[in-house]
Amino acid sequence: MNIKHIVWDWNGTLLNDAIASAKAIDDVLNKRNLGRVPLELYRRKIVFPVIDVYIESGLDFEKESFQDICDEYLNNYLNEAANISLHDDAEFVIKEFQKRGLIQHIVSASDIGVLKNQINYYGLEKNFDKVLGQDNNRADSKVNLAKQLLTLVDCKPVDMLFIGDTIHDYEVANEVGMNSALVSNGHCNEERLKKTGAPVYDNLTALLNSLSQDRRLSYTEK
Repeated sequence: MNIKHIVWDWNGTLLNDAIASAKAIDDVLNKRNLGRVPLELYRRKIVFPVIDVYIESGLDFEKESFQDICDEYLNNYLNEAANISLHDDAEFVIKEFQKRGLIQHIVSASDIGVLKNQINYYGLEKNFDKVLGQDNNRADSKVNLAKQLLTLVDCKPVDMLFIGDTIHDYEVANEVGMNSALVSNGHCNEERLKKTGAPVYDNLTALLNSLSQDRRLSYTEK
């Protein structure tokens, strides 16, 4: 494995927002008497595309539009700003990869406007070469975005590492031929992530330490 590019997921991987996301969905479902979604249940259930979560929970999209639900979710999520921050080690790991000459990108299921606002808020915009998000707030699959990224960069997918926190991140990487690594302190719990067969780490620091010890990785110190 000769990694030259890092492809980051944003929500849950770099941004510590699982509590906010769980609360946002909990509010949507509780408002309709469809049960509650505490954080640990959320981490056991969340899937992408997220519409499947709502269908499984009993939302009737013949009575309400999916777009209206997504708008309500986003409003709930943004109201949880106090529960959103970068993971403690996120910026450190980004900087370490930078020092080693790795080119970094973001591929996210988030609305591109919200995504860029959050990246800019934390002053991270200069760390990423390409930032790709959805043109909507429906949290759809990211496969097409990953394929788009491959058309924008001069790098083979086998030389890229996709770092995420969900089963979907693994699926995206696998679909486009990238390597993958997952962290279990985001939106999915460790038990679910390990079933993918991808390497799973407690946090980004543990991932960085493992990669630093892997002699198959080609780092160029800057």
